[in-house]
Amino acid sequence: MKKVIEGNILSPLPVALVGTLIQGRPNYAVIGYMSPFDFGKHVFFSLYNKRYTWVGIQENKTFSVNLPSEDMIKEVLICGSKSGRNVDKSKLFHNFYGDLETAPMIKECPLSMECSVTDILDYDHSKGIVGKVIKSYAEPGLVKNGAIAMQKAGLMIWTTGGDFSYYRLGEKIALPEE
Repeated sequence: MKKVIEGNILSPLPVALVGTLIQGRPNYAVIGYMSPFDFGKHVFFSLYNKRYTWVGIQENKTFSVNLPSEDMIKEVLICGSKSGRNVDKSKLFHNFYGDLETAPMIKECPLSMECSVTDILDYDHSKGIVGKVIKSYAEPGLVKNGAIAMQKAGLMIWTTGGDFSYYRLGEKIALPEE
């Protein structure tokens, strides 16, 4: 018989640094529950009402999703433990902008997306943010024939329903039929 475990065990999930522009300054927050939907045209994440990132979402109705590589763990830990109210996280990275101009992205991240907010779901203590992916950006060395070589990106994943830790993305276990 299987053991009952409380909570969500949909795991592992990608580690994402969500970028917002707050009073003209980039800010980044770690989001461990990020989900694509509508065949990748949109993303969804939950954000606690008191997070500083919420200010930027309200101000601009835009955000970025940056997927850090494992060699960025020090910066990820800072972004996940310090508030942008007290720490200027924009100084941790080289920032760039795409078409939206209010969704700061991180040059050091191998993959980034700029998104516009399409819907905000209101929960008791958090907001559900739905964003339309406007454009995606990848390091040139990761793209071959229009496909991203994820195994070369060195992305981090985060586990829930377990030890709530960061891990590196594993190896490919099956090849598509040719």
